Amino acid sequence: MNSRSPLTPPHSHPGSPVPMPGGITVQVIGDVLGPGISDHVGFLSGDVGVMAPLGDGTFALIFGDSFREENLRGQWLSPVGVAATLIDDQVAILRPLGAGERVEQLIDYPRPPGDNLTLIPSDVVNIDGTLYLQGMWNRGIGNVLSTEIWASRDRGRTWRSVGATDPGYLGGVGNLISWERGPDGLIYVVSTSFTRSNPVYLSRFALPDITERTRWQLFDPSTGAWSRDGAPILSGGVKAGELNLRYIDGHWVLAMFNNETLQVEVRASTTLAREWDSVPTAVVAKHGPWENKQSPMNFSQPYGGYIVPGSTLAHLNIVISQWNTADNSRYNATQFTVRGLDSFFGARA
Repeated sequence: MNSRSPLTPPHSHPGSPVPMPGGITVQVIGDVLGPGISDHVGFLSGDVGVMAPLGDGTFALIFGDSFREENLRGQWLSPVGVAATLIDDQVAILRPLGAGERVEQLIDYPRPPGDNLTLIPSDVVNIDGTLYLQGMWNRGIGNVLSTEIWASRDRGRTWRSVGATDPGYLGGVGNLISWERGPDGLIYVVSTSFTRSNPVYLSRFALPDITERTRWQLFDPSTGAWSRDGAPILSGGVKAGELNLRYIDGHWVLAMFNNETLQVEVRASTTLAREWDSVPTAVVAKHGPWENKQSPMNFSQPYGGYIVPGSTLAHLNIVISQWNTADNSRYNATQFTVRGLDSFFGARA
């Protein structure tokens, strides 16, 4: 078992801040999982890392495909969840979300030998003390069988299904989502397909309609109308991958892996229901060769981009995944700290 106290920061020597285009700086803090970091909760590698506050200074941190050992070795679990906090501005895992001393799958389902069925979390949100988790059932990554929403009223310890959706809904561009409650009380959803090949769409719903996706209204930026029909809000130069929407400092902040540019990008606007093609793009992590030194300007095969609760535009923490798909020598989720987005977006959002 890990002897590190979860009350100490995981990394004694984070990376140095790196100047990025547009005047922001990005610092690689270090991996969120691994030996000496997550041994005490029973797994060493995973990806995704969606987050929602638990209301007491801690937050739920939920990973996708995760493994007891490093780099896709050992028992395969998905999804798994932990309670975490920030210690000296570093994500520190405290305990499993569920019962017991080590993580188990949050949703119990069978995976017979040789079956590659997995449940990938899209996002989690806390609405008045209830956690809502949306996930995608996949048999092989990108082959979505259905999507489903679960609710937890005991801070992530147990979950119950509240509804499922056919993968053909909206032609597939409703499968991968991120959601956030707006100041008006409605839940706003950005969505795309789980193929990294489509633009971003916007919808909204009232909480009682969370399981009735046919009641969700779609937005059309060309008309400004909300209806059963919508059009992309972000499409120019974009093939959307994993995405994360949060309302921070009066701005709607969208973090996203863009398969067109092979970058994790952040956009922010005071107005959500608009076209987003003209919103400035801040680059947080850019793909580059594995043989080069890893840095924000050369972070090989990045994906995800999930905002840590408590972030501000001036000081935004974000978890980015990385996977060397050629040899599985690298598979983990890493914390980055971005400074200066308030200035970057201040005059232009």
